[in-house]
Amino acid sequence: MDNGFLPQLKVFIGRHKYWIVLVLFLLVIFVASDNSMIKRMVQKREIHELQERLRESAEQKRQNELILNDLSNDSLVIDRIARERYNMHREDEDLFLESPR
Repeated sequence: MDNGFLPQLKVFIGRHKYWIVLVLFLLVIFVASDNSMIKRMVQKREIHELQERLRESAEQKRQNELILNDLSNDSLVIDRIARERYNMHREDEDLFLESPR
């Protein structure tokens, strides 16, 4: 007949205790701890995304500095930007707008 579940469990644990400890250790390392591998992978991806945003911001800053430098030094640039971006014109000029396609 069946001797019961607990005695069989004790025998199983006694035979496989090293494997059980190893599996529990790996679970703690990969899933449960504050420094788990899953959290590290998520943080690494987050760092990569933030570095990419930082590169984009630096490039935008560089472009804005170039535009500001041009605006500060050349009045023709102000005139060109006003015409291109804001469809501005002088009083004696006619303005022809291209329709969007």
